[in-house]
Amino acid sequence: MGIGTGIGTGIGIIEEHRALAHSVRGWLARAAPPGEVRELLDAHGPAALGARPAHWEALAAQGLTGIHLPEEYGGGGGDLLDLAVVLEETAYASLPGPYLATALVGAVLRRAVSPGTGDLLRALAAGDRTAAFALTPGTLTATPAPGGHRLDGTAPPVLTGEAADLLLLPAADASGGVLWFLVDAGAEGIAVRPHRSVDPTRPTAEVRADAVPVPAHRVLPLDSALVADLAAVLLAADACGSAARSLDTAVEHATVREQFGRPIGAFQAVKHLCADMLVRLEQARALTWDAARAADEAGAAGSGGESARPDVAGPGVRGLAAALAAATAPEAAYTCAKDAIQILGGIGFTWEHDAHLQLRRAVLARQLLGTADTHRLRAARLAEAGARRELALELPAEAAGHRAEARPHLAAARGLTPAGARRALAGTGYAAPHLPAPYGLDAGPVRQLAIQQESREQGIRLSDLSIATWVLPSLIAYGTEEQRERYLPATLRGDLQWCQLFSEPDAGSDLAALRTRAVRTDEGWRITGQKVWTSAARTADHGILLARTDPDAPKHRGLTYFLVDMKNAEGIGIRPLKEITGEALFNEVHFDDVLLPADAVVGEVGGGWRVARDTLGNERVHMADQMTFDSGLEALIARSAGLDEATRTRIGALAAEAHALACVRLRTTLQQVSGREPGAGASVRKLVQTLHQQKVAELTLELLGPDGAVDEPAAGQRALHGFLMSRCLTIAGGTTQIQLNVVAERILGLPRD
Repeated sequence: MGIGTGIGTGIGIIEEHRALAHSVRGWLARAAPPGEVRELLDAHGPAALGARPAHWEALAAQGLTGIHLPEEYGGGGGDLLDLAVVLEETAYASLPGPYLATALVGAVLRRAVSPGTGDLLRALAAGDRTAAFALTPGTLTATPAPGGHRLDGTAPPVLTGEAADLLLLPAADASGGVLWFLVDAGAEGIAVRPHRSVDPTRPTAEVRADAVPVPAHRVLPLDSALVADLAAVLLAADACGSAARSLDTAVEHATVREQFGRPIGAFQAVKHLCADMLVRLEQARALTWDAARAADEAGAAGSGGESARPDVAGPGVRGLAAALAAATAPEAAYTCAKDAIQILGGIGFTWEHDAHLQLRRAVLARQLLGTADTHRLRAARLAEAGARRELALELPAEAAGHRAEARPHLAAARGLTPAGARRALAGTGYAAPHLPAPYGLDAGPVRQLAIQQESREQGIRLSDLSIATWVLPSLIAYGTEEQRERYLPATLRGDLQWCQLFSEPDAGSDLAALRTRAVRTDEGWRITGQKVWTSAARTADHGILLARTDPDAPKHRGLTYFLVDMKNAEGIGIRPLKEITGEALFNEVHFDDVLLPADAVVGEVGGGWRVARDTLGNERVHMADQMTFDSGLEALIARSAGLDEATRTRIGALAAEAHALACVRLRTTLQQVSGREPGAGASVRKLVQTLHQQKVAELTLELLGPDGAVDEPAAGQRALHGFLMSRCLTIAGGTTQIQLNVVAERILGLPRD
């Protein structure tokens, strides 16, 4: 199994990036077989890669050494995102050698071209030179000397330093600043000693400089923040590949390894570990994808320090996106590698299994780049300074025609209230363009989004249909013509309100365990039973009900889907449920021999599970251009400057989650626009968002101190209510634990329990 073959979609989501990943994957299988990596592992010492690993010439012939460099220097004319796609694949294959370090130095030089670097860029693009780097000065100092500077001291561990021709080194100058130098590894006064590194495939080296003269044209006009951001993006991409490899390894093992007579992947504890790994990986991919895009945008706008204005394409935004990726992706690789070893058990702890290689690679990146908390704190500081990353959806050219077509129809709703706008557009199809005609417009993803953009520009907002959003498609697909005529137009106008009567006290998320009975009579159907956690039961006109019509049928096969008149059917008792907030938003609904007419059935008798799955699974294509921090997080950021670093680090972690959610949503929409399946995005968002909202609510309350214990308007009432209310988020719509099972079984393919 490899990236893009069933688990996630990789960093790149457009067709060109999918094709690039597929091509690189095929080449790696031939040019860097597992045996090459295994030899380095077994040597477990300084790798004898030299400046040219065995695969290097073929790597250059594929154009991979210069894929991200300008064509005028012999490169492929691609960008950082192209390189990130390649690095994810090379990391998945555990490619040994200096590719990542060489690629990073090339990316840096591209943004700091000077008279002395053009030839070096050409050499890097052609694969004629390899490179290595350090991210901090260590004890290196730079002293002005005739014609340039003199370097003295020792760099911190330099990634693949022994295999490099060129060294990118920072050094402290007399003013306390940092200068960046390009030094030939063979220059007089440079001593390179390979380390016994944690990662034998990419060992670090000690680089010492003893009065090394560096000419002025080898001093690069670089800002350290730029180098750090580029390193963060590329190491994050590399981490995504490692995390994906760990996940695939764990899933493959859990599928075939048997204990107690069953595959271990059938055990919930293993399912949850694997599902959590996927969630971390998809967040890492989304953030790395956007960080690469932000760096490319900032590169086009020019480079500068973090003190520059943090606008959409500026270095502050570039730094924010890079920090969020660096806080997430290496940590994902690290934790996924540990979890894979745990799932492998004793096998994973052996030297013979390659699982520990992914852990070694993750440790290396984490130690060189810094821990997740370091980057979370940096993200918090940039957010405090005003940096925000806006995500905007760029639609294909055909969207302009859809907007022009929609404009006169939508004009009828301009200036109306949301309820009025819905009523005005219901008969035109524009109130629900995703539905089939005559209720909607049969609109595909691009047309739906174009209509949304045009509506927003005209200031049109429609009232929410709530549960009816899911009822409509089910009635269209399974309802009779009479049911459609009776319910659909009124529901689209907003005249009919609906509630959902699925959950029961003893069933919860397991709808197959429903006990509410429906018995056929000459008059219709008699319903007896109890439903619970029903929102809007007291105000709804109608409800959708799942009841058991065949008690002898197995599991889901004996269920039938009914429509219930909540206002007029006799025998319905509704009791408000007071929640932990003190409010009563939910209800118990009792059915005491309630008579429903024969035509209340939707679909086939006994086929209710299929209709219900359509109801629960329907989701429109939707993406509004957005800033990625919600109001709760923005409030935390607004007060974070006066808080201690530990708390600000927690805010940075919340920022990473919030931005990952927005990026996952955008990536999902882009895949739908391109005609592809949305993938794991919806499941990942559900799992991440509910926990994220709980953590925001908890920190908001915590920061109030003693006032947070007071349930009065002048004190912490609002924050206390938000905290208490947030507890339902990981329960409603299927508990987090059940959702993890669903992800493990439906997306990862693990066996059912």
